[in-house]
Amino acid sequence: MKELRQLGARATLSDRRRLSTATQVAIYSVVLVVFILCVSALFVYAVSENVFIRNYSAEMRNIFMDSPMGKGFGYGMGRMSIGRGSTEFYVRIDETVVQNPSELVSVPDVEGYVKTRIEGSSYLLYGFWNGTEKVVLGARMDDLDFFLESLATTLLLSLLVGVALSVVGGLLLGNRVSKPIKDTSRLLKEITMDDLSRRVESEPKTSELAELKESLNKALDRIQDGYSRQEQFSSDIAHEIRSPLTSILGFSRLIQRWGSNDPEVVKEAAESISDTADKMMTITESLLFLSQPSIELNFTTFSIRELVDELVSSANSAKSLDFKIDVPDTDISSDRVLLKIVLKVLVENAIKFGKDGPIEIAWSNGVLSVRDYGKGIENDEIGKIFDRFYRGDSSRGGEGHGLGLSIASKICKVLGLSIGADNCTDGGAVFKVGGLR
Repeated sequence: MKELRQLGARATLSDRRRLSTATQVAIYSVVLVVFILCVSALFVYAVSENVFIRNYSAEMRNIFMDSPMGKGFGYGMGRMSIGRGSTEFYVRIDETVVQNPSELVSVPDVEGYVKTRIEGSSYLLYGFWNGTEKVVLGARMDDLDFFLESLATTLLLSLLVGVALSVVGGLLLGNRVSKPIKDTSRLLKEITMDDLSRRVESEPKTSELAELKESLNKALDRIQDGYSRQEQFSSDIAHEIRSPLTSILGFSRLIQRWGSNDPEVVKEAAESISDTADKMMTITESLLFLSQPSIELNFTTFSIRELVDELVSSANSAKSLDFKIDVPDTDISSDRVLLKIVLKVLVENAIKFGKDGPIEIAWSNGVLSVRDYGKGIENDEIGKIFDRFYRGDSSRGGEGHGLGLSIASKICKVLGLSIGADNCTDGGAVFKVGGLR
């Protein structure tokens, strides 16, 4: 017991640690937006730096190529200022430093454009071949550093604003998404056995939630229908058992009062008690059969005509009946014992409601039909006659407990067969069992 309590406590703690749908949507939204913004910021930063350096390198080369040095004039006869505006470039041709405005001591030899730091400052070096001469140009990148710092600050502020907006948007989106779920959860908590008619009324905005709503309402319909059937079933059981018990109790008191003086009373009462007990046993066995979660099957191959003849002979042994049989000597594969129960139920039902008319048993394309010539079935009762304890009150009411057709229906379902009933145009009703092969 202690272990169960600890398990329950851990389960409760685990439930408390779970985040709500709105919170999870907000977290996922923030993570996704932050990831996208970070990748975008890094991309913009890298592309901006690369474009700036490449364009600046090309401009340095153009300036150099337009200068006398780049055109091949000698540069040893005097200083030639090469630069952009008031800024002079570092210029080295082969191993000779032609121009060094910042008096740099060590400048690496490079190919292409390279951004590096020299003596604590940021420099852009660009090396290329001008004919047979190796030229290395260099320029301080203070303006590039300022531009990149400003860009980084702007991107960081944009990232922070994006995160804040994503948090707000994620919470709003999460609340919008979770609202139908919260409404559904609240509704389920309010549903009680006294009122199973409540349904989800919200209008979801997504197809998944709409499908969930429809499935949940259908499940609630089935639960309500099942509970109503259970209540009716319990009421019917109490009614069916109460009547024979009342009869047994009455005859028992009759024996107690008159039995010692009149043996005929004892005999009559005992016979009535025995008949009533047999009926109760029939009801009990039928209910036990219907309550079985599964039925063991034993499929064999047998003649359907032989099975019908066996049933007809058993029925005629009790009283003379008029049967018209149109069933060929055809072998089928099924559970013979269970199928015999189904046919027995249908034949007994036809005898009970046929009003001494002929009973027709016919076979056609895997369908076995049993027809009587009684008053038929009311149209609004056709869909109910296979329910437990149902007995038609108008045209087909009479003795019985309303369990036979329920048993036949359950057996047919287990055997993979169909069973149905319909009225005939010239009177009576016909029951058909289909799917026999």
